[in-house]
Amino acid sequence: MGSEGANITVTEAASVAARAAVPGAALVWLFPSSAGVPVGLRADDKIELTIGRDETCAVHLTGNDVSRRHAALRLGLEGAGAVIADLGSRNGVRVNGRAVSEAPIGLGDVVRLGGWVGVVTANPGALAEIAPGLWGGAALQAAVEPLRRAAQSDLPIVLEGETGTGKEVVTRALHRWSGRPGPLVAVNCAALPEGLAEGELFGYRRGAFTGADRASTGFFRSAEGGTLLLDEVSDLPLALQAKLLRVLEEREVQPLGETRPVAIDVRIVVAGQQSLREAVRAGRFRADLLARLDGLTVRLPALRDRREDVLPLFSHLLEEQGQGRAPAIESDLAERLCLHDWPFNVRELVLLAKRLLTLHGGETTLRARHLPERIGEGGGAPPPSDSSSPAAPAGSTAPKSPLPAAAATEPVELPALVVALRASGGNVARAAAMLGISRQRAYRLMEGQAVDLEAFRKPEERPE
Repeated sequence: MGSEGANITVTEAASVAARAAVPGAALVWLFPSSAGVPVGLRADDKIELTIGRDETCAVHLTGNDVSRRHAALRLGLEGAGAVIADLGSRNGVRVNGRAVSEAPIGLGDVVRLGGWVGVVTANPGALAEIAPGLWGGAALQAAVEPLRRAAQSDLPIVLEGETGTGKEVVTRALHRWSGRPGPLVAVNCAALPEGLAEGELFGYRRGAFTGADRASTGFFRSAEGGTLLLDEVSDLPLALQAKLLRVLEEREVQPLGETRPVAIDVRIVVAGQQSLREAVRAGRFRADLLARLDGLTVRLPALRDRREDVLPLFSHLLEEQGQGRAPAIESDLAERLCLHDWPFNVRELVLLAKRLLTLHGGETTLRARHLPERIGEGGGAPPPSDSSSPAAPAGSTAPKSPLPAAAATEPVELPALVVALRASGGNVARAAAMLGISRQRAYRLMEGQAVDLEAFRKPEERPE
């Protein structure tokens, strides 16, 4: 994923800062290349690192869209934490989709310098296949590691996580690690008809109730010797929860219509989007059942909480679904993917990759204009503002422009662009961002108009 030959080299000063930062926050470059050492952001380093394409820069980024001395990363100077500052670059510095002259950066922030896109994370690390079909970086690996250690025990497991975070995929990994010879059976408890839920779970004899024209073993006995996943278990009726508690305590089920219980050997995993403790407080889940189930509780991180995984995972999905013939992607698209909050998590990313390959897989490059509108909302140009103001932190309620940079709500004429160029010191990228238009649109407005950009620039702000 990315341009040919893209690379990062980090000087000794930057390497020392990066090593000292682990396991603290680090700025990790994801596009156009994820190679190189993460740049540590520990405030007590008290150091300024220059970033640019000049080989003397502490962090060396290649590419013609990066100025020789593009930006400075200031750590712990003047009582501040980590601050990134534009050094008069041609293409500007963006934090969380906003053009800035100087801004603090922290966990979850998305940083863009020219065509380079990076994310501030506490979990730097390469994307890896944790288990068959389960891909993630350091954050996901740390979350599931306790499951690997507990896999071969009979400890009941509680998995919590938003929709699309991969609870069933993680359960498959747990079942594989367990070495249990029986099958994995997954049940969506929310989809069980209330009147039939008991029979579906525990089984029934033929004729046990109206419509039971044949016997059923039930989900518990179907998972004999293996693993049973009860997804959205808090949606089971309270009366059935009491019977489930007895099954777990006695390790046997009583099929409907039968007079004798049947012993079972089943590993139980329960899952849900919400915390079972919250469900207990709300009166929707039995406290004694939670006490029986809560052998090990693991919360799977949302994709927005591991933004460093978004681009590598998207690239993997394109390669996998495109069977090795995936298009390249442009930097605008990469930035918007990092800025999106992914309310449906990995499931949403998988469907996006499939959609883009279906509709635009024949093109050489996937572009931001190919994205659904909802994914453009977080990554468009900011509303007109002073570019020196700090960028809003990721996940904040600060307003963002709902429009892509190329879609300003009002027509922009040359006089307005001239005013913005004067305010931005002749920086076309910043001026375009202030007006909510693309840089290409700004250049088209200037075509044949004898606009002298150098006249707007102070001598110390002119790029080298």
